[in-house]
Amino acid sequence: MAPLGEDGTAVIDDGRIVRGGTRRAAILAAATREFGRKGYESARIADIAREAGVTDAGVLHHFPRKRDLFVAVVELREDVYREVHDHEPASVRELFDGMVAAVRRASRDPDLVRFRRMLTGAAGIEGHPIGDRLRRNLERALDMFVPVVRRGVESGELAADTDPEQVVLELLALNEGIRDQWVTLPERVDYVRAFTRAVDSLHRRIAASADRQ
Repeated sequence: MAPLGEDGTAVIDDGRIVRGGTRRAAILAAATREFGRKGYESARIADIAREAGVTDAGVLHHFPRKRDLFVAVVELREDVYREVHDHEPASVRELFDGMVAAVRRASRDPDLVRFRRMLTGAAGIEGHPIGDRLRRNLERALDMFVPVVRRGVESGELAADTDPEQVVLELLALNEGIRDQWVTLPERVDYVRAFTRAVDSLHRRIAASADRQ
Protein backbone atom coordinates (compact mmCIF):
# COMPACT_ATOMS: atom_id res chain seq x y z
CA MET A 1 0.00 0.00 0.00
CA ALA A 2 1.33 3.44 -0.88
CA PRO A 3 2.21 5.63 2.17
CA LEU A 4 0.00 8.61 3.01
CA GLY A 5 1.25 12.16 2.79
CA GLU A 6 0.43 14.83 5.37
CA ASP A 7 -2.68 15.91 3.48
CA GLY A 8 -4.07 12.38 3.32
CA THR A 9 -3.10 11.76 -0.31
CA ALA A 10 -1.02 8.75 -1.31
CA VAL A 11 2.60 9.16 -2.30
CA ILE A 12 3.99 6.79 -4.94
CA ASP A 13 7.58 5.54 -4.68
CA ASP A 14 8.89 8.07 -7.20
CA GLY A 15 7.45 10.93 -5.18
CA ARG A 16 4.41 11.71 -7.33
CA ILE A 17 1.30 12.65 -5.39
CA VAL A 18 -2.18 11.76 -6.54
CA ARG A 19 -4.51 14.48 -5.27
CA GLY A 20 -8.28 14.43 -4.97
CA GLY A 21 -9.01 16.07 -8.31
CA THR A 22 -7.20 13.41 -10.31
CA ARG A 23 -7.64 10.46 -7.97
CA ARG A 24 -10.75 9.02 -9.62
CA ALA A 25 -9.20 9.19 -13.09
CA ALA A 26 -6.04 7.50 -11.81
CA ILE A 27 -8.09 4.74 -10.22
CA LEU A 28 -10.06 4.16 -13.43
CA ALA A 29 -6.88 4.05 -15.51
CA ALA A 30 -5.27 1.53 -13.15
CA ALA A 31 -8.45 -0.54 -13.01
CA THR A 32 -8.67 -0.59 -16.80
CA ARG A 33 -5.17 -2.06 -17.00
CA GLU A 34 -5.68 -4.57 -14.17
CA PHE A 35 -9.08 -5.80 -15.35
CA GLY A 36 -7.87 -5.94 -18.95
CA ARG A 37 -4.85 -8.07 -18.01
CA LYS A 38 -6.38 -10.28 -15.30
CA GLY A 39 -10.15 -10.21 -15.73
CA TYR A 40 -12.68 -9.37 -13.06
CA GLU A 41 -12.12 -12.28 -10.69
CA SER A 42 -8.31 -12.11 -10.53
CA ALA A 43 -7.89 -8.33 -10.35
CA ARG A 44 -7.44 -7.08 -6.78
CA ILE A 45 -8.38 -3.73 -5.26
CA ALA A 46 -4.99 -3.66 -3.51
CA ASP A 47 -3.14 -3.92 -6.83
CA ILE A 48 -5.35 -1.29 -8.44
CA ALA A 49 -4.80 1.06 -5.50
CA ARG A 50 -1.04 0.57 -5.60
CA GLU A 51 -0.85 1.27 -9.33
CA ALA A 52 -3.12 4.31 -9.00
CA GLY A 53 -1.04 5.70 -6.14
CA VAL A 54 -3.85 5.69 -3.60
CA THR A 55 -4.80 3.61 -0.58
CA ASP A 56 -7.30 0.77 -0.67
CA ALA A 57 -9.65 3.06 1.24
CA GLY A 58 -9.13 5.71 -1.43
CA VAL A 59 -10.39 3.31 -4.09
CA LEU A 60 -13.36 2.25 -1.97
CA HIS A 61 -14.25 5.90 -1.30
CA HIS A 62 -14.99 6.35 -5.01
CA PHE A 63 -16.11 2.79 -5.74
CA PRO A 64 -17.52 0.98 -2.67
CA ARG A 65 -17.33 -2.45 -4.33
CA LYS A 66 -15.05 -4.00 -6.95
CA ARG A 67 -18.16 -4.58 -9.02
CA ASP A 68 -18.88 -0.82 -9.01
CA LEU A 69 -15.36 -0.11 -10.25
CA PHE A 70 -15.63 -2.72 -12.99
CA VAL A 71 -18.93 -1.32 -14.24
CA ALA A 72 -17.43 2.19 -14.22
CA VAL A 73 -14.66 0.99 -16.56
CA VAL A 74 -17.27 -0.65 -18.81
CA GLU A 75 -19.13 2.67 -18.99
CA LEU A 76 -15.88 4.52 -19.69
CA ARG A 77 -15.30 2.22 -22.65
CA GLU A 78 -18.86 2.73 -23.90
CA ASP A 79 -18.42 6.51 -23.78
CA VAL A 80 -16.03 6.22 -26.72
CA TYR A 81 -18.93 5.10 -28.92
CA ARG A 82 -21.61 7.24 -27.32
CA GLU A 83 -21.51 9.87 -30.07
CA VAL A 84 -22.31 7.22 -32.68
CA HIS A 85 -25.33 6.06 -30.69
CA ASP A 86 -26.55 9.52 -29.67
CA HIS A 87 -26.42 11.07 -33.14
CA GLU A 88 -28.75 9.84 -35.87
CA PRO A 89 -26.74 9.67 -39.12
CA ALA A 90 -28.23 11.22 -42.25
CA SER A 91 -26.77 8.48 -44.43
CA VAL A 92 -25.01 5.13 -44.27
CA ARG A 93 -21.77 6.84 -45.25
CA GLU A 94 -22.15 9.13 -42.25
CA LEU A 95 -22.80 6.12 -40.01
CA PHE A 96 -19.65 4.42 -41.28
CA ASP A 97 -17.60 7.60 -40.84
CA GLY A 98 -18.91 7.91 -37.29
CA MET A 99 -17.73 4.38 -36.53
CA VAL A 100 -14.29 5.17 -37.94
CA ALA A 101 -14.10 8.27 -35.75
CA ALA A 102 -15.09 6.20 -32.70
CA VAL A 103 -12.39 3.62 -33.49
CA ARG A 104 -9.85 6.42 -33.82
CA ARG A 105 -10.84 7.71 -30.38
CA ALA A 106 -10.72 4.21 -28.91
CA SER A 107 -7.25 3.55 -30.30
CA ARG A 108 -5.84 6.42 -28.23
CA ASP A 109 -6.30 4.32 -25.09
CA PRO A 110 -4.82 0.85 -25.77
CA ASP A 111 -5.59 -0.30 -22.22
CA LEU A 112 -9.27 0.37 -22.77
CA VAL A 113 -9.20 -1.54 -26.07
CA ARG A 114 -7.58 -4.51 -24.32
CA PHE A 115 -10.23 -4.28 -21.62
CA ARG A 116 -12.94 -4.53 -24.29
CA ARG A 117 -11.43 -7.69 -25.72
CA MET A 118 -11.44 -9.20 -22.24
CA LEU A 119 -15.16 -8.42 -22.01
CA THR A 120 -15.92 -10.50 -25.07
CA GLY A 121 -14.70 -13.66 -23.41
CA ALA A 122 -16.06 -12.80 -19.97
CA ALA A 123 -19.60 -12.01 -21.08
CA GLY A 124 -20.57 -15.68 -21.23
CA ILE A 125 -19.41 -16.50 -17.69
CA GLU A 126 -22.33 -17.16 -15.36
CA GLY A 127 -22.65 -14.54 -12.64
CA HIS A 128 -20.16 -12.17 -14.26
CA PRO A 129 -20.81 -8.44 -13.55
CA ILE A 130 -21.09 -7.72 -17.26
CA GLY A 131 -24.12 -10.01 -17.28
CA ASP A 132 -26.11 -9.60 -20.46
CA ARG A 133 -24.88 -6.04 -21.04
CA LEU A 134 -23.10 -6.93 -24.29
CA ARG A 135 -26.27 -8.62 -25.51
CA ARG A 136 -28.25 -5.46 -24.77
CA ASN A 137 -25.60 -3.33 -26.48
CA LEU A 138 -25.77 -5.48 -29.61
CA GLU A 139 -29.57 -5.31 -29.64
CA ARG A 140 -29.37 -1.54 -29.23
CA ALA A 141 -26.89 -1.20 -32.10
CA LEU A 142 -29.11 -3.28 -34.37
CA ASP A 143 -32.22 -1.34 -33.38
CA MET A 144 -30.47 1.98 -34.09
CA PHE A 145 -28.34 1.19 -37.14
CA VAL A 146 -30.54 -1.16 -39.17
CA PRO A 147 -33.12 1.59 -39.86
CA VAL A 148 -30.29 3.86 -41.08
CA VAL A 149 -29.18 1.23 -43.58
CA ARG A 150 -32.79 0.55 -44.58
CA ARG A 151 -33.26 4.25 -45.35
CA GLY A 152 -30.05 4.09 -47.38
CA VAL A 153 -31.62 1.39 -49.54
CA GLU A 154 -34.87 3.33 -49.87
CA SER A 155 -33.07 6.57 -50.80
CA GLY A 156 -30.94 4.89 -53.46
CA GLU A 157 -27.65 5.30 -51.60
CA LEU A 158 -27.31 1.52 -51.42
CA ALA A 159 -28.10 -1.30 -53.82
CA ALA A 160 -31.73 -2.47 -53.74
CA ASP A 161 -30.79 -6.02 -52.72
CA THR A 162 -28.87 -4.89 -49.60
CA ASP A 163 -29.78 -6.72 -46.38
CA PRO A 164 -29.73 -3.96 -43.69
CA GLU A 165 -29.24 -6.24 -40.68
CA GLN A 166 -26.46 -8.16 -42.40
CA VAL A 167 -24.65 -4.89 -43.16
CA VAL A 168 -24.78 -3.78 -39.53
CA LEU A 169 -23.59 -7.19 -38.31
CA GLU A 170 -20.64 -7.01 -40.74
CA LEU A 171 -19.79 -3.47 -39.63
CA LEU A 172 -19.72 -4.48 -35.97
CA ALA A 173 -17.84 -7.69 -36.72
CA LEU A 174 -15.17 -5.77 -38.63
CA ASN A 175 -14.57 -3.60 -35.59
CA GLU A 176 -14.45 -6.49 -33.15
CA GLY A 177 -12.25 -8.68 -35.36
CA ILE A 178 -9.68 -6.03 -36.30
CA ARG A 179 -9.59 -4.75 -32.72
CA ASP A 180 -8.75 -8.24 -31.45
CA GLN A 181 -6.07 -8.67 -34.13
CA TRP A 182 -4.52 -5.37 -33.09
CA VAL A 183 -4.46 -6.37 -29.42
CA THR A 184 -2.82 -9.67 -30.39
CA LEU A 185 -0.25 -8.18 -32.79
CA PRO A 186 -0.06 -4.40 -32.22
CA GLU A 187 3.34 -4.00 -33.83
CA ARG A 188 1.97 -5.28 -37.14
CA VAL A 189 -1.74 -4.38 -37.23
CA ASP A 190 -2.79 -0.75 -37.66
CA TYR A 191 -6.24 -0.79 -36.03
CA VAL A 192 -7.54 2.51 -37.42
CA ARG A 193 -6.14 2.08 -40.93
CA ALA A 194 -7.30 -1.53 -41.28
CA PHE A 195 -10.79 -0.74 -39.99
CA THR A 196 -11.12 2.34 -42.21
CA ARG A 197 -10.17 0.38 -45.32
CA ALA A 198 -12.49 -2.49 -44.41
CA VAL A 199 -15.40 -0.10 -43.85
CA ASP A 200 -14.73 1.66 -47.15
CA SER A 201 -14.66 -1.70 -48.92
CA LEU A 202 -17.98 -2.68 -47.34
CA HIS A 203 -19.58 0.59 -48.41
CA ARG A 204 -18.35 0.20 -52.00
CA ARG A 205 -19.77 -3.32 -52.12
CA ILE A 206 -23.26 -2.29 -51.06
CA ALA A 207 -23.39 1.12 -52.76
CA ALA A 208 -25.84 1.74 -55.60
CA SER A 209 -24.30 0.88 -58.99
CA ALA A 210 -23.65 4.50 -59.94
CA ASP A 211 -21.52 4.98 -56.82
CA ARG A 212 -19.42 1.83 -57.12
CA GLN A 213 -15.73 2.39 -57.88
